[in-house]
Amino acid sequence: MMDKLDQIFKNALDSQSEPYDPAAWESLSNRLDKQLPPSSNPFKKWGLPGAVLLLGISLTSWYVMNASNPEPPQNAQKTVAVEPLKKDDNPQEIQTRTTKEHLKLSLHEDKNASLIDQNEIVTKLTEEQVPEISIPTLRDAVVEQNTSITFDQINEQTPKELFSFTPIELPDCAGMSTELKNTNGFEVMVKNDLMTHSIPPNTSIIIELGAGNIEIIDPTTGVILQKTLVNSPKGDLVVDEMIYENGLPVQAIHVKSDANIQSVRYGKQQTDISNKDINLYVFEKGSKSVQITLTDDRGCTSEIQGMIHVSEEYNLLAVNAFEPTSQDSRKNTFMPYALTQRATPFRMIILDPNDGGIVFESTDATLPWDGIDRRFGKMGDSNKAYVWKVTLSEPIAGEKLEYMGTVVRM
Repeated sequence: MMDKLDQIFKNALDSQSEPYDPAAWESLSNRLDKQLPPSSNPFKKWGLPGAVLLLGISLTSWYVMNASNPEPPQNAQKTVAVEPLKKDDNPQEIQTRTTKEHLKLSLHEDKNASLIDQNEIVTKLTEEQVPEISIPTLRDAVVEQNTSITFDQINEQTPKELFSFTPIELPDCAGMSTELKNTNGFEVMVKNDLMTHSIPPNTSIIIELGAGNIEIIDPTTGVILQKTLVNSPKGDLVVDEMIYENGLPVQAIHVKSDANIQSVRYGKQQTDISNKDINLYVFEKGSKSVQITLTDDRGCTSEIQGMIHVSEEYNLLAVNAFEPTSQDSRKNTFMPYALTQRATPFRMIILDPNDGGIVFESTDATLPWDGIDRRFGKMGDSNKAYVWKVTLSEPIAGEKLEYMGTVVRM
């Protein structure tokens, strides 16, 4: 123990670096000699050993304290425990909390600092103007760039190009030939239930889109970049039984749709109409399609189709025989029934099938053929089939100009 104290004392003396001044020591020696008491003074016996002992105890205490609490190197890296970001944290709160942590660390590291109220310093510093910081999130970036992308569609595999995606202008209505322009620097796919097309970077394609959801997709990850509903009016046709109205064959159709009727096309007939209860004239036997164009409030159009079946040819509702001697006025003359109901201009002639001569002629529906051959002024041959022909001056759209048939004079 004594060896250790000697070494401490020696090191303390060796560490002194005061400059040596011979004149100063000589002056001090002279003053001490004059003040020294006689040799019997007790300070000379006990004072100097006591001073040495006190200095040794001080140096020992200093060494023990420093040995148990070594000072960290000045260049040692300082770390601050920062709490993880919480869901509801905002940037200002994050910066304030970080500032307090750094300040508390600095106060603990400074062993010579005065005892002060740390909370007061922290409060004062945080009250000063601190530049705002911005911590953008993935959700913020997506919403800012493209409102059609949902956060649920974003994952770790989403390409960087997604955040700079420029939406493609898609049509509102289906059935239109449209140019789709991809102004992005990467390939995209346009897709619906019926087709898939690729659009290379900075190019365009011309395409006719059907009704339904149209998706723009990143082909690398399959992420939906854009989604749009392309509209098309919808409807159904209800076809009723055919009837004869005013001597004309009428097919009634009812359109079930929220859209408006724009036009109807059947055979040679094409009409602009807005009524959803439609009457079509069907003159020819057989099956034909009817096309009805619908228009919705957005101006989108579509066409719905239906089939109409006609069981017999329209021939002016003419009978094939008459009996001039009958007492029934409906049976003793011949005039196509439709002409008596339609009130349309016409010319009817009756021909002799043997020589083609005109047996009878009329332009008035109230003057039917009574069976007399006007060439001879007498009744024509009985049980003979004569040919009749009617020419219309103003036929209805889709109707033929001439009608022909045979009638037997009973």
